[in-house]
Parts: sequence; C-alpha cells; structure tokens
Amino acid sequence: MFNSISPDLNFTLEQEQNNELNFVDLTIKKTKNKLVFDIYRKPTASDNIIPNDSCHPSEKILSAILYFTNSLNSYDIDRPEKLGVMEITKQTISNNKFHTSVLNRIRSNKRNQTQRIKQKDKSNSQTFKNKHDA
Repeated sequence: MFNSISPDLNFTLEQEQNNELNFVDLTIKKTKNKLVFDIYRKPTASDNIIPNDSCHPSEKILSAILYFTNSLNSYDIDRPEKLGVMEITKQTISNNKFHTSVLNRIRSNKRNQTQRIKQKDKSNSQTFKNKHDA
C-alpha cells in the first residue's frame, strides 16, 4: 500500500537477524532476559560532519555533535553500548578538527539547561500552590 503512494519512495520491512532488529536509528538486541538498545549506524555511514574550521554558522557546525549527544541521552542505552557510541562520536569529532572537550561542554550545558527547567517548573508549581492555598 505505502509503495503505491509514490514511485520515489520504497518502504521495506526489516527482518530480525541474529536476535537483532534495526529500527529507525536504533538497533534492538534480544537477549535471554531483556532487550538491549544501541545506536544504529548504517554500514555505509562515514564520520564526515561539518568541520570545525568551516565558514558555516556555529549552530550548523555543532548540529551533528548535538544530534550525537541527544541520541546518547534520549535512549535507554546500556553502558557498554553507550561507551562504544561515545568512542565513535569522539573519533568523528576529532577527525573533523574539533577537540573532544566540546562534548563535555555540550553535555555540561545540557545538564545546566535541564536543571534550570526543573527549577523553573518547581518554582512555577510552588507559585501555583501558594496562590491556591491563599
């Protein structure tokens, strides 16, 4: 049905192989006790991102790194898989003329941003409670 919508789109169905299934940007591995998640990278994936010394705006230069870090933080990935993805990310960053400390800066900024949002939510909740208790 989907393939009849447009000749330019070809939807396929992934089949489980070796207890693994690739779905969107995740690899889901089935073990005896649980499902293990990992970031899926196509076999043809390269480590080319916009290099640090590019004349692009900084938001564009950092977008791939932000994508990598958001993927790591958004999915429930087991520690060994997370460390593997982190190593690939560090290598990619290094190959594109970034210092790997950029990862720490982005992660720190993300943590601070999350803490500010939580504090704001807590403050708004307290203000709401005080108004309705009065």
